[in-house]
Amino acid sequence: MASTLSPPDLRFVEGFLGDLRNISNEGRKKHSAVKEASETAIVRLRNLSLNGKDVRQSIVSHCLDLLQPILLAAESGNSKLVVLGLQALQRLFSHETIADTSLPVVMSLMWTLMESHTEELKLIQTITVIITSSNILHGEYLAKSLVICLRMHFNKDPVISNTAGAAIRQIVPLLYEKALEESQLRNGDTRLDSDPNFRLGTAVVPSSLGRCGADAYCLLNDLCMIMNGEQHVWLIGMTEMTRVLALELIESILAGHHALFEAKEFLFLLRERLCPLLIKLISPCIRHSRIASSASSTSPSSLIAEKPSFPVTVHLIRTVFVLLVSYSDLLRNETEIFYSLLMKFVDSDKVQWTKLLALDVLFRLLNDSKMVVLISQTYNTKAASEGVFGDLINTINNYIMAVFVRPNSPSSSASTPTSSTSSNGPPVVSTTFAHKDVNIQLVPLGKAALLESRDSEPPVISDNYGMSVAFACLCFVSRTVLDLLEKNPQFDADRTALQTIVQHSWCGMLSAVSSLLEASCDDSVTDSLLQICKVYVRAAGLCRMDTVREAFITALCKAAFPINYTIGILKSASSRLPSLPNDVTSAPINKTSSDGQTIVDPENRNQIVAVGTPLSSSFQGAVMLTSKNITCLNKLLEMTSTLGDLLDSSWILVLASMQHLAWILGINQFVPGLANGLSKQRQRPSENQQSTILTNVMMSDLPELTKRFDEVFQQTRTLTDASLHHVVSALCKLSADASESAAVTREPSLFPVAKLVDVGMVNLFRIEAWWAPVTQNLAIAAGSSNLVLREWGTDAITILVKESLSFDFQQTLLQSSPALQIKILQPLLGLSQIGWSDVRLKLFISLNHVILSSAEKIGSCWKPIVAVIGAVDGINDENLVRAGFKCIQGVVSDHLQNVSFDCVEQCVDAAAKYGNQPQELNVALTAVGLMWNLADHIYQQRATFGVSQERLQNSMLNLYKQLSQLCLDVRPEVRKSAAQTLFLAIASHGSALDIATWNRLVVDICYILLKCLEKYCTTASEDRISDDDDKVIMHHSRDTAKKQWAETWAIVLPAVTKTITGSFTIVLKFKQSQQVWQGLLYHIQRGGISGLEEVSMSALKCVDDILLLSGPTPSENGRSEAQSPHTKSMLDLSVQMLDDLWKCMHSIGIGLIECMKRKTETDSLPSQKLLTLYSTIFRRLNARMGNNFSSNMLKKLHDVFPAVMLPVLHRNAAKILPCKAEISPLQEAVLMIAESLQTEILKPRSATPHLVTELFGLWLKFARQSTSIPVIGRSLAMDPGYLSTWWAATFSLFSETAMQKVYELYTVTHTWKLVMDSDVLSNIIQALHQPMKLREKDPHQTAWKVAVQTLQKVTSITLPTINAQNAPVFRNIWLHLARTVDDFLYGSEGQNTNWGTEDIDRQVISFFRSEILPQVALVPPDDLKFVILVFNKGSLHAAVMEADHVLPVNSEVFSTICFEALLDFTLRHSEVAEGVGEELDIPSVLLRCEKVFISLSAPSGPPEIMGAMHALRCIKSILSNIKQSHLAKVDRQIWHDVIAMYQKLIQLIPVELNGTLNSDFNRLLSLALLQYSDLIQPPFKR
Repeated sequence: MASTLSPPDLRFVEGFLGDLRNISNEGRKKHSAVKEASETAIVRLRNLSLNGKDVRQSIVSHCLDLLQPILLAAESGNSKLVVLGLQALQRLFSHETIADTSLPVVMSLMWTLMESHTEELKLIQTITVIITSSNILHGEYLAKSLVICLRMHFNKDPVISNTAGAAIRQIVPLLYEKALEESQLRNGDTRLDSDPNFRLGTAVVPSSLGRCGADAYCLLNDLCMIMNGEQHVWLIGMTEMTRVLALELIESILAGHHALFEAKEFLFLLRERLCPLLIKLISPCIRHSRIASSASSTSPSSLIAEKPSFPVTVHLIRTVFVLLVSYSDLLRNETEIFYSLLMKFVDSDKVQWTKLLALDVLFRLLNDSKMVVLISQTYNTKAASEGVFGDLINTINNYIMAVFVRPNSPSSSASTPTSSTSSNGPPVVSTTFAHKDVNIQLVPLGKAALLESRDSEPPVISDNYGMSVAFACLCFVSRTVLDLLEKNPQFDADRTALQTIVQHSWCGMLSAVSSLLEASCDDSVTDSLLQICKVYVRAAGLCRMDTVREAFITALCKAAFPINYTIGILKSASSRLPSLPNDVTSAPINKTSSDGQTIVDPENRNQIVAVGTPLSSSFQGAVMLTSKNITCLNKLLEMTSTLGDLLDSSWILVLASMQHLAWILGINQFVPGLANGLSKQRQRPSENQQSTILTNVMMSDLPELTKRFDEVFQQTRTLTDASLHHVVSALCKLSADASESAAVTREPSLFPVAKLVDVGMVNLFRIEAWWAPVTQNLAIAAGSSNLVLREWGTDAITILVKESLSFDFQQTLLQSSPALQIKILQPLLGLSQIGWSDVRLKLFISLNHVILSSAEKIGSCWKPIVAVIGAVDGINDENLVRAGFKCIQGVVSDHLQNVSFDCVEQCVDAAAKYGNQPQELNVALTAVGLMWNLADHIYQQRATFGVSQERLQNSMLNLYKQLSQLCLDVRPEVRKSAAQTLFLAIASHGSALDIATWNRLVVDICYILLKCLEKYCTTASEDRISDDDDKVIMHHSRDTAKKQWAETWAIVLPAVTKTITGSFTIVLKFKQSQQVWQGLLYHIQRGGISGLEEVSMSALKCVDDILLLSGPTPSENGRSEAQSPHTKSMLDLSVQMLDDLWKCMHSIGIGLIECMKRKTETDSLPSQKLLTLYSTIFRRLNARMGNNFSSNMLKKLHDVFPAVMLPVLHRNAAKILPCKAEISPLQEAVLMIAESLQTEILKPRSATPHLVTELFGLWLKFARQSTSIPVIGRSLAMDPGYLSTWWAATFSLFSETAMQKVYELYTVTHTWKLVMDSDVLSNIIQALHQPMKLREKDPHQTAWKVAVQTLQKVTSITLPTINAQNAPVFRNIWLHLARTVDDFLYGSEGQNTNWGTEDIDRQVISFFRSEILPQVALVPPDDLKFVILVFNKGSLHAAVMEADHVLPVNSEVFSTICFEALLDFTLRHSEVAEGVGEELDIPSVLLRCEKVFISLSAPSGPPEIMGAMHALRCIKSILSNIKQSHLAKVDRQIWHDVIAMYQKLIQLIPVELNGTLNSDFNRLLSLALLQYSDLIQPPFKR
């Protein structure tokens, strides 16, 4: 047998034979059947082992035969036989020699033994061996085996129960290991829903599972059903099952079998059965609160049943824990729900044990760094939240906060775990958190106190344990972050994990750490909390999470101060943090009470080590620092030194805290390198404030602490440039705040100024990275109103510049690195902008020393030095001006050849600034001289500068612009000097300018200068400037600001004109030369109409100079005026330019007229000299126009002349009449304008004869000058009546001359068709109308007589030539002539009552009769009526026909002439008279005469006699005219009436009249009778 069987088979056969022999031996006495069956089986076994076949297969084939003795032994009731039989059965199953057909018999046997309670322990062992050592039992047989164990587990015998429970706990995991092995061997991947018979909650299992998998599936499914209170379908026969055991089995199933549950069948079971069931079972625990628990004692039993079971809850949580740890990748949503349920366990209203149970789970989860990473990365998609991981941290924070706001729960030392800390846990701490009446002592942590509990009731555990767990959780998270940091995460995965953890946890972590840090009373715990802050700061800095970093640094900084001490920067940093979730407390526990007051722990458990004065203005009283504050400070300094490159923008928080703590502790500040007494200053602003009080320990530690302060800034040399930038920016911000506090009278902290110097001194090797911001900020400090801060800032810049210049920059600084040297010197420019005299004086003194002693070392880097020297804006101290000017004078005078072109340009600006400064006049004038030196230097050295032509041109242009600005200085001396220098420089150096620069010079400088001068002159005060005692008495022509500005304007305007005319060939090359020309004329025009005598004269001289330069001007005699011998070149003025010049002169005239209208004082009116010059220039300009003089120009002359003329005015002009009639130079000049035009027009081949009509208009306007008083005349302070007389007398000879010129011109041109068509005669008559009316106002004047003569002359030339053909041309003259004669004879509106009494009247009426009556047929009817009216007004018959009409004395001749004119018109022009209805009614006149004669008697009075005398004159005239008339034109009735009148006259002879009129009456009567001598016989035959 030994040769045919393998060793395992041989051992099996031998062992089984021994089992059969034992059974046989035991049953030999009482159980013969057992003995016989055993012997038979022995024989059969031997035979099977010797047949040479597979012994195992053979045994399986004869299994029933071999089982027979075992079955009989078990059924015998003999304990020994039962034990031996079960032992043999174990061997068969172990060697897997049991046939499937034998399993029902075997299971029936074991079920029988279980029911009969026979050898239960051996039975349990047998089942255990069967299941663990073989793979035979499956399906219902395996289920029955498990049921047997389960039923025995609930046996009353504790040994059996415990053994059965152990067997179950061993068997169930083994079943799933087998299923896992089976699944690994199977390659099929059949989907769960592919089996149509599968239905959850039934015995049907997915067909895709193997035998082991199906068993595992059914077992888990039944356990879930049992947990849910449903009927199990696989564990048939089970009578009793607890949820605790079920949960324990499920936990064992889940633990370690993750790979099995990756199968879809098992995953489906997890998701659809187990997880919902767990959630369902956990829910009552969540709903149960402390309030419900406390009410259970008084509530009905039905409510008590709702109280959650502690063991069930513990096992539920354990199961959930397994799922969280092992199945989060498969059950993401479900595990997220479990996390949410766990966090609800820790709600403040939950019972203590549920909260601690959940904390135990969190403790286990967070103790595993991999789990921390897994949780943070798996559940991070929660919108607008920190995700699950963040919620977990917030939950821990909420628990901590809840502990501090309520009294301690009852504690029991017996229930508090006291085991030592595990190797993975935090260090054992024995310290206390204290807040108000809450004292928490941390306890050592081992295994989870509640999660591993097997008690049926929850133990009583104090908050000490919970706080210990919570604190440990925070440490675990911090440890995980630190582990990731220690890996130096360069890979994306590690960095992402780190960033995710920090991002999700920082809010809750910050709140928890802040609260614990505030309540901590133990240095080791405080250090641990500070280490957490440091870790998060480091992580946040590495991940560029600025908000997180700033938040933890803020918390760390706040911890270094008392609770109620506030720093503005920290407060603003806290306000910038994002809003934390509602369930997260974002501030320390000691916040504020309901009334808003700060809550301070009354029992201060930390030792006070220092008392000092606050730097914060919001804190009142002394500041008390504790040992914990100092610990936080040390940690802050340590963190700053080690993590400087990660702080970035948070440096401001750290440095602000350091500044305040240095102030409170009284740490001295130093500025190294100074020996002026400022190298050390203790920061105590005044004696009335408290000094710092330190304990002995703190005083001994203060030097070391001060050293650590300094090391922070010493180590900035190791920072990156970006980090250094943040350090510098933070110090600059603190320095700016110090300057602001100094401005509000608060003593500033010198900490930032001193530390800026420290940082600069240790980082000189990279000066470019920090120089600009540091020096700029120090310049701000130097400009502070606080003397100490200002002195520190100034000295700080000084020492930095000094050390920088002496530092070895690997090259020779002064020669190889000019750009760096310029940068180093640049801060001095910032000091130059400060207005404090002490700063500026120090600056200038040092610069002057540099210029005198180190000029050769400066080389080409003069630019910043000159910029500093030139920064004189706002200086009000004469000493500073002199000191600064001494510097620029030294540069320009001694070193101008060594400076660059850039510096020369700066020197120009600097000299201009010193010229503009108002403090020192001598400095300003000398500065103008320096500008001439600079201009000449630029011109002379322009070829050696090596700059572009464009820049050179711009530089020269800038110099001219600066001089032009000085021309606008408020001091006339400076203006005059600058103007002279400007135009001298232009004249001397203008040849170096190109056309474009010339254009800019003229337009942007000269014209702008003129515009500004006009503005300033217009707005200048006219108040008299008082004379100073120490100055020369001021001349009256310069005693007002306006006069002084006028002087400057009068200087600059001709200088600009000379500049343009002197370079006219260049001006003509401008792209906009016409606009430039017009611009010059515009400014000349503005000067001419400025109303300032000096400026106007200057403007007119500019025009005169232009005319002189434009070529010879034709004089009145036809020859040209000689050109000035000083004229260098002729101006080639185009027609358009001449036209613009003419318009300019015309506008000046209009402006002068408007100016005269505005003036109310005679002293302010334009002088005769000015107006004469204007008229003279205008005459020459007209002559220069030549053939280009247009009719429009002549028309425009009417707007100016003679309105521009003023009479010669004296101060007493209102009382003095001209002593003699003479033409003033002004009048003569005006007359010469018209005469020159007349000469040009009347030339034989003149090109301007068409201007004759406009010339007539001009002469006629001159003729009316004596009667036309302009606005200026009416504004004179004269009586109106006297004014007209005075005005007429002043211009009488002028008007008479003009009238004579009109006659002369008309004599020559009256036959010109243009003259006739233009109705010139009518215009002449109208123009003479007004002068003729002067007779009415001032009969002594001669102008009206000349007007009468002129009227007679011109009309006598034309009226005789009028005929029917040309009558329409002269149709307008009749009425004007009649009105002119009418107003002359009878006065305006008939006011002259003495008409007809003078010879001139009779001469005019006779002339009128002789010139008009022959042409009455050509006179329009309407005009003729007015003509006849003139005669009617003075006719004799009017006195006859109207009794009350009285003729003026001695007007009989005049009246007779008028009456005879009417008779002539009636008798000789009867047709015309009838046509117009104006014939004389002779019969009526004779009838009226008859009545007058009849009424006459001796006693008649003078009126009746005068009437009779007028009647006699009428009869005489009638007789005289009808005798001379054609017989056919006299009506016969008139003849009869006249002859009949003879008898009436005869009857008057004997009448003797009284008085002196009798002789006159008789003379007239005889003359009338004598007219009848020719009528003795009628002329016709009867």
